Amino acid sequence: MVETTTLIVLMAVALVVMAVVVAALVVRLIHKNEELKEKNDVIVREVRRNQTLIDRAVQQGVSRAAMLSVSLLLLGSVSVLTSCTKDDDTIYVPDPTDAPSTSPLVTVVYSPDALGDRSYNDQIYTSVEDAASQHELRTLHLSPATKAEGLAYLEDIFRQLETPGDTIRRLLIVASSDYDAWLRQNNKRLEGNPRADLLYFETTTPLDGKGSTFYMPYYGAMYEAGAIAPFFQPKAMLVGANPEDEYVSEAMQGFQDGFATEWVATSKEKHLTTMYIGQHAGEGYSIADTLALKMMREYGKLSDDELGNSSAIIPVCGGASAVFMRLSAVLNLFIVMGIDVKNTAANCQYSAVKRIDLVVGESIRKWFTGEGMDKHLTLGLAAGYTYVDINAHPYWIVPSETIGEPDEELLKQIHEEAIKKEEEYGK
Repeated sequence: MVETTTLIVLMAVALVVMAVVVAALVVRLIHKNEELKEKNDVIVREVRRNQTLIDRAVQQGVSRAAMLSVSLLLLGSVSVLTSCTKDDDTIYVPDPTDAPSTSPLVTVVYSPDALGDRSYNDQIYTSVEDAASQHELRTLHLSPATKAEGLAYLEDIFRQLETPGDTIRRLLIVASSDYDAWLRQNNKRLEGNPRADLLYFETTTPLDGKGSTFYMPYYGAMYEAGAIAPFFQPKAMLVGANPEDEYVSEAMQGFQDGFATEWVATSKEKHLTTMYIGQHAGEGYSIADTLALKMMREYGKLSDDELGNSSAIIPVCGGASAVFMRLSAVLNLFIVMGIDVKNTAANCQYSAVKRIDLVVGESIRKWFTGEGMDKHLTLGLAAGYTYVDINAHPYWIVPSETIGEPDEELLKQIHEEAIKKEEEYGK
C-alpha cells in the first residue's frame, strides 16, 4: 500500500514537472515567434522599400541586376539570422559558410528620394557602377526617404569605419549638401582609420581634416542658357527647389541674368516667371504631380488653350525635375529647356549639362589607384565640365515662335561672356 502511494506521488510530481517544462517551452516559443515576427517586419519593410527603388531605376533604364545587387547589400545591413514570412515562407537565409568579401567598397549616400531623377543623381549612380566594373569594386547606394534617414545611414557607416580591426578599404561618397553640418562635425572621426576615405560634393568650402571635396559652379552654363532662351521661347517658367541651397540659387541667378541680356532680338516680349517648391535648405527636391500641375497651370494665369507650346519650363529641383518633364511631355503644355536631360526629354530644345559623372569616375580612379583624390576642386564652364547642349534630343520640336537658329559666332560670344560672368560671380 505504501509502495502504491509513493508511486502515485512520484507520478504526480513527474506530471507537474512535465507541465512546468511544457509551459516554459510554450512561453519561449511565443517569445521566439514574436521575435521572428519583428525581424520579419524589418526585412519585409526593407524588401518593399528597395523593390520600389529597383522598379523606379528600371523604369529609367538602369539594369535590374545591378539594382538587385544593391538591394541585397542593403538587406545585408539588417541584423537577422533567418527571416520568414508570417506564412512560414523563408525569404532570406544567409549561408553561414559564406566568407565576407574583402574587396574595396564604395558607398554613396544621396539626397532624400534622389535616385530616378533622370539627371544629376542618376549620372552619379551610373558613374559609380562603371568605375566599380572597371576596378572590381563593391558598391552600396543609399537613397533615403528623408534627411533624418540619410543622417542615420551616415551615423551607422561612421560607426562601422570606427570599428577597431576593420580592414576593408572603403570610400564614402556623400552626394548631397543636406548633410553638410553633420559631416563637418563628424568627419574627423575617420582620421583613426587609414583605410577609410571621404568624398563630399558639392561644396565651395573644403572640409577641415579628412575628406576631399569639389564644386561644379552652374552659374555660367545657366547664364548661357538664359541668354539663348529667346531663340526658342521668349516666355519661360524657372522652377527651383528652394532659395537657400547654394547650387540652386546660383543656377537660378545665372539663368535670370542671362535671360535679362539683349544678346537675342525677340519678336515677342520676353517674360520670365520664377518659382520655388520649398523655402528652406533641403526642401523642394520632390513634388506631387498635383502640385506640379497646379504650378504649371497657374504660371502666367493662362488657360489650357493659351499654354500650348507658347512657354518653356526650366526645372532646377533635383528629382522633382522629372515630374515637370513628364507632365510637360504627356500634357504637351510646355517646351522643356532641360537641366542635365540630354536625350531624355523629347520636348527639350537644349540642355544645361553638368558632367558630374566624369568627376565622380575620375575621383574613384584616383582613390583606387592610390594617386589620391584632390583636397578640393572647382570645375565649371571654363573647364568644360558644364556646358549648354543645343538641340540635345533627336526629336527636337521647333516652335512656331522661333526666330531662327542661333548663329555660331554669336553663340561663341555668349559662351565667352558666360565664362567671365561665372568667374565674377564666384569672387
